[in-house]
Amino acid sequence: MNQNERQYRRGLVLGLTVAEIMILLIFVLLMALAAALQKRDRDIEKTQQQLALLDRGGASRLVEKLQQEYPQARNQDEFFKELVRAIEARRQVERGGTGLARKQLLEDAAIGRDVRQAAEKDGVADPRAYAKALAANANRSRKGEWPPFVSLSEAGGYYFDPGKATLRPEFERNLVSQVIPMLARNLAEYDVDVIEVIGHTDEVPMVGTSNLDAQLVAASAGRFPIPDLRSTDNAGLAMARAVSVVHVLRADKRLAGARILPLSGAQMIVPVDRLSDGTAQGSDQRRRRIEIRLRRSTAQIAAKAAP
Repeated sequence: MNQNERQYRRGLVLGLTVAEIMILLIFVLLMALAAALQKRDRDIEKTQQQLALLDRGGASRLVEKLQQEYPQARNQDEFFKELVRAIEARRQVERGGTGLARKQLLEDAAIGRDVRQAAEKDGVADPRAYAKALAANANRSRKGEWPPFVSLSEAGGYYFDPGKATLRPEFERNLVSQVIPMLARNLAEYDVDVIEVIGHTDEVPMVGTSNLDAQLVAASAGRFPIPDLRSTDNAGLAMARAVSVVHVLRADKRLAGARILPLSGAQMIVPVDRLSDGTAQGSDQRRRRIEIRLRRSTAQIAAKAAP
């Protein structure tokens, strides 16, 4: 092999000369550049189409919609921030799925229903104004004011077994999860230390035998089963039911600082704040109820009055 042939073979790569490889590389680069330019042209065309759509009134409609939905926004930056928040909120709902969104809507609807019912009970025609008033008073000190009283009636779902002082499971669950937290909060907000639990019945006569004289105090202290208490009159039944509620309240540490007293209103008091005339006949769910009132103890009043 002569010198010229050896130099020729050094210039070959995979059967191609260096010049041919360079031409191939340039061709590949040109193809890639052409593809990039084609993609850019498509993007430009798409953007132009979108701009054309906005120019046909889309932009003005978008701006008008933003102004309607976010009237509090004062400039372009604030409109943009509100739009970004709305997009993110939608993404969160989509990630959570329709089930989560439906659950949230149902919870909000339940809260709205509760507010409306509370407003109707307090004689307020506008539930929205009622809710705003509650929010405005949330942080206001209530010390020195009269605490609200709570009425737990059969009409509201707080049932006892007929003629018995036994708490039904749902009644006891509601006491623990709803009533006790509210009482603990009111004790602090109104600066009171006594909880009075008052049992009320309707005027349906009772028969049978009573063991309240012998066992009522023991039942209140937890030494006798409350389901075994028996009464022959409404005054006793109302007291036994009050004792049943007191037993649950006293067992809860959230009310540890309060004095909790059972009382009986028997069949004497008609909702709301009226003395019975004795003419009612038959069963009345509204009158079979537990009322809970908060007040200051004699010792607390004396301590505050002391110089």
